[in-house]
Amino acid sequence: MKLFKEVIKNNLKLMIVYFILGITFTFLGLYATNYFQVIIDSFGTNEITLGMIIFYGIVLLINAIIGYIDNYPDRVLFNKLYLEFKKQSMKKLKTIDYQEYQKIGTGRLSQQVEEGATAARDAIYFFWLKLLRELLPGAIISLFFIGRIEFKVLLIVLIGYIFVIILTNIVLKVLYNLKEKININQELLNKHLIRGFMELVVFRTNKKYDVELEKIDLEITDITKGKTKIKLVHEIFFTAFEILVTIIKIIMLVYAVISKNLTIGEIVVLITLLGKAYEPIAIFNVEYIDYKLNIVSLKRYLEFLDLPDVSNMYEGKTLKNISGNVVLNDVTFAYKEKQVLENINLEIKENSTVAFVGETGSGKSTIIKLIAGLIKPQSGNVLIDNKDLTKIKLDSYYDYLSYLSQDSPIFDGTLKENIVFDKNVSDEKIIEVLKLVELEKFYSKLKNGLETELGEKGILISGGERQRIALARLFFDDSKIIILDEATSAMDNITEEKVMNSIMKKLENKTFIIIAHRLNTIRNVDKIFVLRNGSITDTGTYKSLQKNSEYFEELSLKKVN
Repeated sequence: MKLFKEVIKNNLKLMIVYFILGITFTFLGLYATNYFQVIIDSFGTNEITLGMIIFYGIVLLINAIIGYIDNYPDRVLFNKLYLEFKKQSMKKLKTIDYQEYQKIGTGRLSQQVEEGATAARDAIYFFWLKLLRELLPGAIISLFFIGRIEFKVLLIVLIGYIFVIILTNIVLKVLYNLKEKININQELLNKHLIRGFMELVVFRTNKKYDVELEKIDLEITDITKGKTKIKLVHEIFFTAFEILVTIIKIIMLVYAVISKNLTIGEIVVLITLLGKAYEPIAIFNVEYIDYKLNIVSLKRYLEFLDLPDVSNMYEGKTLKNISGNVVLNDVTFAYKEKQVLENINLEIKENSTVAFVGETGSGKSTIIKLIAGLIKPQSGNVLIDNKDLTKIKLDSYYDYLSYLSQDSPIFDGTLKENIVFDKNVSDEKIIEVLKLVELEKFYSKLKNGLETELGEKGILISGGERQRIALARLFFDDSKIIILDEATSAMDNITEEKVMNSIMKKLENKTFIIIAHRLNTIRNVDKIFVLRNGSITDTGTYKSLQKNSEYFEELSLKKVN
């Protein structure tokens, strides 16, 4: 499995050290237990020596030191495995098909990632590593020492193993169904929590919180009941296991009394080794049950990781430079059954400014996403400088493309981080750009200046401020094609005009592609494409369309975005 291979490869050396330490610790612990029998019997025969006691003490000391050293790889692996499995979800987002991404709910996804990363970590750490370095060696070594002392007791232990395996299979069937129901309920709970966190205004003004809380109460009840049942079933297993071990110990003591061929030391060590022999298989069965239950969570996480990727995200022709010429040839696109674009033909010349207008659902944003490489046409071609976009390595294409939507994505970070990301840019240059996008007054009121935290999705600032911060990014990248998808919709007319004038004046020799919120803001673009029901009905300048296109005139009057 690719997911596990990559994480194991990154931690292989540490795992090997951890594996060796575990086997050594287990062996020395059981060897010391077995050697204790020699010491006890030597007391009875007065054959005990100082050297025997010193040797026994050295074995115990070495084991204690190894036990302490073992804490380092133990904690590193426990935490690192979880975090690396979680990181895989971020790596997936680099390549996931955009349409698949749109189908995923944030609440459901975050729960799948959390549960999946935990399950993947536990599968390696609590099951496979524990099995190979502790449980299996512990059981084999214990059985070996038991067999050396009394073979008949060994046979009784093996018969007990069969009983434990049968009991495990019964328990597993019950727990598997419970775990699957719990996972579904946890995803629903997380979904309701996430949307409650993110949509405070909508939920509060529409009095939706009470309804959401009722749903959450039901989910909490179901999750609590499910987890309680799992605990009780686990305890049934442990109780049965304790009864089994107790019965075998009694049988062994009865056998020792009747046969009279076991020394006191052998009886003491056998009783100790019986616990040591059954402890690994008891832990194994619990861990195996948890492992199988974790597979339920892991499968849901793997479903996300196995979603289709963009085939040319990191494959294809690498662009070393572009002029910014864009052509769509006979492009058709549909979302499932719904036809969105049909036989679209257009050309956007390098260093020009163009705009797309039309009613909601006319196909404007779909064309933009096609040009941005987020989606692919069902038929036809999108050409960038006469190169088919599906054959281009998108990662190199994005060096020359900026795409700003009306959502104006602001992430949880400082004002400076949201404008320049990780670039090394002086504060003076950033402040200069803030003036260009009409944020000088906004900036002057910030106590922490550029280090002001904006909150998740820019919740601490207005929609217009979010859009202007996003537009400020354009001044700090080398994009040749700039796409503005209603990127000024939250601004007032005066601010919008000033900001757009600054951008057009300062950012020369670039191809601008604009979806306009208000048609008067695109009066001076080189060309306007008018869309209706997925087709281009008219093309021209603002003035020519006013004269020759009744539909464009209708849009102007409606102020349709």
